[in-house]
Amino acid sequence: MISKLTRKTLKEQAYLALRDMIVSHRFSPGKWINVEQLVQELGVSRTPIRLALKQLEEEKMVRHIPNQGVSLVEMTLPMALDLYRVRGVLEGMAARLAAKNMDTMTRSRLEAVLRDQPAIIKKKDLLRYSTSDFDFHGLIYDACGNWLLKELLENIKNRSRPMVGDLSAILPALYEDHQKVVQAFKAGDEAAAERIMKQHNLRMYRHIKKIRKMEEGISKTSHVFS
Repeated sequence: MISKLTRKTLKEQAYLALRDMIVSHRFSPGKWINVEQLVQELGVSRTPIRLALKQLEEEKMVRHIPNQGVSLVEMTLPMALDLYRVRGVLEGMAARLAAKNMDTMTRSRLEAVLRDQPAIIKKKDLLRYSTSDFDFHGLIYDACGNWLLKELLENIKNRSRPMVGDLSAILPALYEDHQKVVQAFKAGDEAAAERIMKQHNLRMYRHIKKIRKMEEGISKTSHVFS
């Protein structure tokens, strides 16, 4: 027997709202999340918020410390390296499928996102770029036509916030990658789309690795002179 469709529960609505807040940098890594403020803002009791936070804890997005509170989990550099190593493979696959399946409307939406990025990059507005970048990649996930691949990538996308390190130096190159992959979509070139997206993630991986080496060098220097 097919069960009746039901509306989202308060817990599910609270979960989606909190996840959106994380994605939009509402919370700072390591800082306590004010549950009472969320109760007032979302207009619900503590129970659905507590259950939503529990789910986010299971997804490793927040951390609960007994008798202290809940805080956003910080994306460490080693975690980011692991993430982009996996994301590169999956996004390459998604881009290949998207090149085959993408319609004119989706390409137009990708181009609309691209039109806004030069001004964002010029201002070095990392928060706005992060939002724009996620919109861009999300459209590719939607176009890939594989529900499981999309689900995996959406999870990785949510886990990749907050942004690690200063990306200002490579923003122009990342934008150029976006332009190239859109051209591959227009040409229906599946191999090129996959290659470009893998290179795009490799660029991020190498940049994060560079940041990590710099931090390790600073740490060693501090240890020598301490």
